[in-house]
Parts: sequence; structure tokens; C-alpha cells
Amino acid sequence: MPAKRFKVMVVDDKTKGGKPMEALIRKRIGEIPILQTVIQRLELREILSSYIKTHGNETVPAVDTLLLLVCNIACGRQPLYELPEWVEKLDNGLLGHAADVSCEALYGDDRSGRALNKLYGADRASMAIDIALRVIETTGVDLNELHNDSTSVKTYGKMPGKTATGLYFTQGHSKDHRPDLKQIVYNLTISADGAIPIHYKTYPGNRTDDTLHIETWNTLRQITGKADFLYVADSKVCTHKQLLHIVGCGGRVVTLMPETWKDAGNFKETLRQTVKAKKRILRRPLPNDKETYETFYCFSGKQRTEEGQYPLHWIYSTQKKKRDHAAREKLLRKAEYDLTELMGKLNARDLKTKEQIQKRVEKILQSHSVEAFYHTEVGEVKQQWTKQIGKGRPGKNTQYEAIIETLYTLSWTRNKQALGREKKVDGIFPILCTDEAMTAKAALEAYKYQPRLEKRFCQLKSVHNVAPILFKKVERVEAIMLLFFLALILQAVIEREVRKKMKMADIEALSIYPEHRLAYHPTTAKIFERFQDISNYKIVDGDRVIKVYRDELTDLQKEILGLLGMTEEDYWENVD
Repeated sequence: MPAKRFKVMVVDDKTKGGKPMEALIRKRIGEIPILQTVIQRLELREILSSYIKTHGNETVPAVDTLLLLVCNIACGRQPLYELPEWVEKLDNGLLGHAADVSCEALYGDDRSGRALNKLYGADRASMAIDIALRVIETTGVDLNELHNDSTSVKTYGKMPGKTATGLYFTQGHSKDHRPDLKQIVYNLTISADGAIPIHYKTYPGNRTDDTLHIETWNTLRQITGKADFLYVADSKVCTHKQLLHIVGCGGRVVTLMPETWKDAGNFKETLRQTVKAKKRILRRPLPNDKETYETFYCFSGKQRTEEGQYPLHWIYSTQKKKRDHAAREKLLRKAEYDLTELMGKLNARDLKTKEQIQKRVEKILQSHSVEAFYHTEVGEVKQQWTKQIGKGRPGKNTQYEAIIETLYTLSWTRNKQALGREKKVDGIFPILCTDEAMTAKAALEAYKYQPRLEKRFCQLKSVHNVAPILFKKVERVEAIMLLFFLALILQAVIEREVRKKMKMADIEALSIYPEHRLAYHPTTAKIFERFQDISNYKIVDGDRVIKVYRDELTDLQKEILGLLGMTEEDYWENVD
């Protein structure tokens, strides 16, 4: 049975005799030993130390402070000013200090800031490459397929300044839907084997994705030592300059062809007019719904882009067809709502003429991209009434004039023929693959792994709390981005190791969710939650330790440690 959990309680009261009473001190162990074990396996301390030298007057080496920050980020980032409180709750032995040392005083935000300054001054580009090479060597990760994408990291306030590498905060295309805030761009590349981060780089907030891929691909070629790996990215890689460079150097690319390319419009227009044969290539259950399947088909015939003559695979998805239909219906309803509102405003102010009304109708339909799906008509109604000529009370000699006023009405109907033709192109999308030997199914499966990269971005923002940036110096921001990269690596390595060992041991799932619910693909965050309350307890009398208690590990916790190649003794090894 697990030992009884205690809350932190230090008794400072004194007895009548003036002697201090016994006190119970709790120190948290949690997931820190797991992180330290992975850090040791990847030799991160040795790599960082080779770039950041230790000075003789340092109480705590900068590398130790940086690795502590990495652990803090991986556990769920705290602001630097809260770091001392977080450290004080940890067991001193985990930090390499004696029990009587006040770690809260050692690890202040000033020390962390100075450590980040040293990291900024180091050759971080070479450091990141050395770390990636060490991760590849240690884990044996397969580098035949790499996935790239970028996200925005926002901040509040002015955030002035520009680093020596050209990084600065500015407004740009916000993927957080906050165009009012300044941001930087965080570019990340992961492996298809375990979604392990291989490369990262930060750019100014107004840098667009279609200018990043040549530099990124060249760095990846340096890391992998080859050019023929499969580079999977979003449609921003589809520029003639970037594709020509990658393919010309022997690389392979899988991406979505942009809808703005003429090839997309031509194929869709042909499909609206004629029926094309297609063949089923893949069928898979929907996430969290094993009874519903998504089926993919590939249209017959060899398709190529007009520019570059790259192979194209036109794919049809049953689920995307439903999503496209639902999205169009939503736009149609919004347009009809706006047109209904417009009817109540006719014949007044700037809607008194037929031309003004038609112009407003066109603007509404164009704003919802549905102008082709409606027949609209502005009708005229003649209204006649009489008006007295001149002033005064009406009499037998009063004359009247007839006034004829034109009132306008608005009506519309859906263009059923146009909607019928549009339904024929629902659910289709073009995959561009520069590898002639790659099948449509292989290209589709490669591109469908791209959401794993989005999951890493989700973890970066929700688990590691990368935003908002709470620094005054942009140099420290650029430095801490490397630490976020390291935290993502640790998280990915732990996930990959656990899932790999589960498969080898024929373990279908682990009961790490609340109420012992099963997790078929355990995440690092949920694994850490199983260890977060593990603590070490000491009963002390003044400076003398009377007794030490430890929480007993559960069978599930021991099983997780075993999957990570750790024993219970390894877990408690550095505990004071």
C-alpha cells in the first residue's frame, strides 16, 4: 500500500522549555528523476558545458541553472520570478545540494537571467545541431521522413530591441488569432519516427513561411548527412524557387498544392463538368470513434503541375466531403441572414437606387464567397399618391398633382445547378509529391502525419506555456527558445520510449487517466501526472534528522519506470 500523503507542514512553535518541537518537512520528488535520467542519456549537460564555460566564482554553474529551467519548462513552465518557490519544494539532493542549503535563495530570477545571457552569447546554432545529432545517435530515430511547420509566439507590451541574429518582435500573420499583438515565428522540424524535434529556429514576427524552407532544408541535410529524406511541409513550400532548390539538390517533397495555382482550378472545373474514375487507396477509423471510418480515393490518370511538371495526386476524402458541404451551408446561411437584414434597409439613405442595392448585394455575396450560388433580383414597385399644390386649407379650387414613387424590393433563390456542380468537387485535395516512385497512398500517409507536428505546437503552448513571453530583453527570449526546444525533445523521447516498449511487451494500454481509464498512446504530460505527488518526508528535531519516509511507488509507476529502462533504485538515487 502507498504511504500516507502529507501536506507540507513545518512547526516553528517552541515548548515551554524553550526547545523546538519536532517538525515534518516534505520535499517533492515528482517527475524530476525521470527528466534527469533522460538528460543524462542524451548528454545534454556535456554538450551545454562545451559551449558555456564555468567561471571559478560561480556558486551554481550556468549550465545547471539552464538544465533546471529545462526541467521547469517540461513540468509546466513557471515564470522566472516564481522559480525560487518551485525549487524550494524540491528535494535538495535532486539539485545536487546538501540538505542545509537554501535552494530558494540560490536560484533567483537574477541567476536565471544571467544564465540566459550566457546561453545567448554561445553558438546556439551549432549547439542545437550537436544536440540533434546526439538525440539521433542515442534514440536511433529514423530520419527518412521529416515534417516541418511554424507557429507564432506572442507577447504583450512594446518588447523593443533586435538581437544580433536579427530577431525582433513585430506584428505579422498571427496563428493565435491575435493580430494586435507583436510576435516571433517559431519554426520546428520533427521526425516521423516518434515526432522527435530535430531542428528549430526563431524568426521575426513578420517573416512568412514561404521564405523559410530553403534555409531549413539545408540545415536538415547537414544534420541527417543526406539529401534524399522526405521533406513534408504545408503548401507554403510550393514556390518554384524552393521546390527547384530542394529537388535540384536531390531532395524529395510532399505537400499540398495551393488552391491558388491554376492547376487546381483547371482540375476542379473539369470535375464539375465530367465524371472521373477513382480508386480506393486507404480506409482508417476516425480518432476516438472506432466504428466510423474515413475512406480515401485517388483519381485515375497521371496529373502533373504546369510549372515544374511535378507529380500530383488528387485525393477524395469521405469526411472532407462532409466538412466541405457543412462549411458551404454555413456560408450560405450567413449570406442569407445578411440579405434578410438588408431588405429592411431598402429605399432609405444610400439604398435608394437600383444600382446602390445591387452593389450592396454583390458585396455581401462576395464577402462570403457565395456569389456564384445565388440568383438575385431587385424588383420595382410603383406607388402613386397625390399632393396638394401650394399652401393653405384645401377647398373646391385646390389643385393636386399625382406623385409616382418607385420602391425597390429584393429577392433571391439558390442556384441549384451551380450548387450541384460544386458538390462534385467537395472532399478533394491535391497532394504534390516530387518523388516519381512514391505511390498516392504513401504520399497521403506521409502528409497525414503532419498533425503530429501540430500536437507538438499544442504542447509548446498549453503544457510548456511558451506564451506570453515575460521578458524585457529580446536576447533572453531568443536564448530561452532553445530551452523550449530541449523540453520538447525530452517530452518526445519519453513518449517514444514508453510507446515503443509497450509495443514490444505487447501492452495495449496504461491506466494513467483519472478513474484508472486506459491510455493507448500515453503522453508525457499524463505520465508526469502519475508522479507529481511522490515526495520525501523528514522528521527533524532542530538540525537533527530523526526519521525519513518516502512515498511507496505504485505498480503502475514501477511499470512506467520499467518501460523507460529505470528501476526503483534509479528513481530514488539522487534523493537526499
